[in-house]
Amino acid sequence: MKEIIFDKQMYESYKDFYVQIYKDLDGKSFGDWKAYENLNYNADMLDEFLWYNNDKNIKYVFINFDLEIIKQEKTFDDYKWRIIFDVIQDFVKQYPNNTMEIINKKSS
Repeated sequence: MKEIIFDKQMYESYKDFYVQIYKDLDGKSFGDWKAYENLNYNADMLDEFLWYNNDKNIKYVFINFDLEIIKQEKTFDDYKWRIIFDVIQDFVKQYPNNTMEIINKKSS
């Protein structure tokens, strides 16, 4: 099973996630997605893009994401992250050959 790791400490905003997932899932290899290197930072496009990759058996690993804080939606970034997590969680439920894991590490 391939792992794709998303570490929040490496991101300035949720937009960096969209760029990374497109790159890690080789979006340019899909004719329909060649012009969407950031998926337009849109959760609907993320959902459809994941569908194109539903057969790849991927473990999506999120590091340093505090879902309790994100769910409070105190910032616009939290709001966007909550939507991203909703999409990923629904995706792995629908396609159980893909999984999601959240790992929270203490900052040193």
